[in-house]
Amino acid sequence: MRIYKIKLLVAIAAILLFYIDLDAKTGRYRLMWQDDPSTTMGIGWDQLKGNGAKLFFDVVNHGEFPTKYAFSKNPDNVIQAKGMSNHFVHLGGLRANTLYYFVIADSEGSSRVLSFKTAPSNSSERLSIIAGSDSRNHRTARVDANKMVSKLRPHCIMFGGDFTENDVDKQWQDWFDDWQHTISSDGRLYPLIVARGNHEYSNKTLMQMFDIKNKNIRYAMNLGGDLLRIYTLNSMMASGGDQRQWLQRDLAQNPHVTWKTAHYHLSTRPHCSKKSENNDQWGNWSKLFFEYGVNFVVESDAHTVKATYPIRPDNGAGSEEGFVRDDAAGTVYVGEGCWGAPLRKNDDKKSWTRASGSFNSFHWIFVDRNKIELRFVKTDGADKVQELSAKNIFSVPRGLNLWNPPTGDVIVIKKNNDLLAYQETDPKGHPSPEVGFEIIDFKIERRGEDVVVDWNTVNETFEIQYELQRSISQGAYSAIKTFKGKGGKANDYRFVDWGFAKKNPKTKVRYRLNQKMRNGKSQMKEMPSETPPSKTRTGTNTGKRKTPSKGNEDAPVIVDPTTKKAMIRFISAKTGRVTARLFKGKTTMVKDWNIPIQKAGQQRKGLDFKNVPKGNYILVLYTDSKDVIKKMKVKI
Repeated sequence: MRIYKIKLLVAIAAILLFYIDLDAKTGRYRLMWQDDPSTTMGIGWDQLKGNGAKLFFDVVNHGEFPTKYAFSKNPDNVIQAKGMSNHFVHLGGLRANTLYYFVIADSEGSSRVLSFKTAPSNSSERLSIIAGSDSRNHRTARVDANKMVSKLRPHCIMFGGDFTENDVDKQWQDWFDDWQHTISSDGRLYPLIVARGNHEYSNKTLMQMFDIKNKNIRYAMNLGGDLLRIYTLNSMMASGGDQRQWLQRDLAQNPHVTWKTAHYHLSTRPHCSKKSENNDQWGNWSKLFFEYGVNFVVESDAHTVKATYPIRPDNGAGSEEGFVRDDAAGTVYVGEGCWGAPLRKNDDKKSWTRASGSFNSFHWIFVDRNKIELRFVKTDGADKVQELSAKNIFSVPRGLNLWNPPTGDVIVIKKNNDLLAYQETDPKGHPSPEVGFEIIDFKIERRGEDVVVDWNTVNETFEIQYELQRSISQGAYSAIKTFKGKGGKANDYRFVDWGFAKKNPKTKVRYRLNQKMRNGKSQMKEMPSETPPSKTRTGTNTGKRKTPSKGNEDAPVIVDPTTKKAMIRFISAKTGRVTARLFKGKTTMVKDWNIPIQKAGQQRKGLDFKNVPKGNYILVLYTDSKDVIKKMKVKI
């Protein structure tokens, strides 16, 4: 009888071992984004044992049965590095904002079911992002932060470098083992956007660990269509030269993006006195951030916590360490790397510091068309935090500890012009009726060989369509372009009639706009040109002070009594910067703004008149050379 029991136990053990061997020998999973986040995904893993690995994926969960999945792909790249066999598959042609399930099968069996979700492809979808860095030393703190990722379910993680202490094999293996704690209870993984830190001893490390194709570890991508553009910069390479040229060129080519952010490792102005200032970054990057309207920046390396007010590079009166507070047009800087690295004292605060501290943490960021919200999550004690539902990732889960300094627990960045607002709806969910809808400032102007047609709208619904029509020499009108309405409180539209002025000299031309609303009504806006189309005089820099040019005459500025904001319009002859100064009387300056100009021509900018007393004022706009662009009356 005793012999029988022993044989039975041996048989059971053999069965258990048999089923264990059916599992694929894969681990250390990771997701990466380098291309379009709405249609691509990079999947990496360590092939611990076995061969012939293949990834199977589908929008349906078929469990651990690879052959049931609709799609499969062999690894695109296999890199032997840091004691791991790093396998990478790059998927393309995916559906936007879609959940995909995948398993990895090899000669040993099949992995458990894991999943990922592609990013939204349009700006109407809100984004959730986690940003942080410096995870190199304390594994307990690092694991807590990783677990917090699994609880908050972000669209992605911006990681700013210093993954490990010494960039050696065992430390990287431990790092990826710890990273598995970012996987949510349902098997969901979250993609990384990675930058290099000073503890990654070469660019090659990140190329090996995350299969990054750009050998300089600098790249940019959009999330949510044109909602947010993320710049990854490399502090371990020269901030000037090629890197600065690349950054400036990309910023200049993407003026249409609603929001811009950047992340990199070294803090330009660290909040720890043991860390030195990075003046090269200040000159090569910070100035571009301001010039091209980068809204917020995530920095690392100092192992403290900081948030600044919006600031701009300036060495003038009232500045400190090359920055001055600028609530109207500045950039918010946060940081500085507390994902498990040794914490340091936050003993180097500035006059423009909003708040600072020293604790294990990362940044939790929400982005939509109206605003950006920045929170600081204290990551210790992650086991006490409730995991969010995949359908409700913008709520604060029970047990989450948010940093709440005297200046508040949420930093809100709003568009200065406040143009991008959600469309109001009636109780049935339909767009609101066209109450107060109006087409304003319908005009044309000649630009060299071309004719430019501009118009603006207020209180527009999404169903509106515009048909631009043209009549030559008093002939019949014909349609030349159709525009779909954008919806929202205010919008700008432009059409360039390329080469028309050159091809049709001494010709009378008229343009009109036929606008159709969802209720079937329509209205016509018509605008004649001169013969030939007159050239708009925007002025050139001759070194002499100029009077406002035509189209820039004095005009009243209306300040919203609730928000204390107002919209101004003017013409700028070039890119760069315009200075706005508010005067009480002829000589007393009350407030000033720096306005970045990304594209010459008609401008529409929002200014904040908060804390300006009631009264009558004069607003004067100047070029960099102090030429007067425009004077406007302001009543508050």
